[in-house]
Amino acid sequence: MTDTLAVIDESKTTQGNAILNTAQQFAGAVGTSITSAIVASSQKGTKSADLTRIGTQHAYIFLLCLVILIMALFIKYVGRRTATK
Repeated sequence: MTDTLAVIDESKTTQGNAILNTAQQFAGAVGTSITSAIVASSQKGTKSADLTRIGTQHAYIFLLCLVILIMALFIKYVGRRTATK
């Protein structure tokens, strides 16, 4: 957030902070909804502990893949930006 807010004008810092906080809350809500949907879809009508465990494992695998993708993009773009300075 600090790096992003450093790019905008000082007069627009409060608006930038509000946008970033809103985006962070929205991303958390979407992540929670996707995780819940993955767990719920694995149960398929019955709610046994084994199916919930399997759904939770699938949700963690999905989130791990998402984290790896985000980290790869982060390393790619941050590396490119610092190399040009």
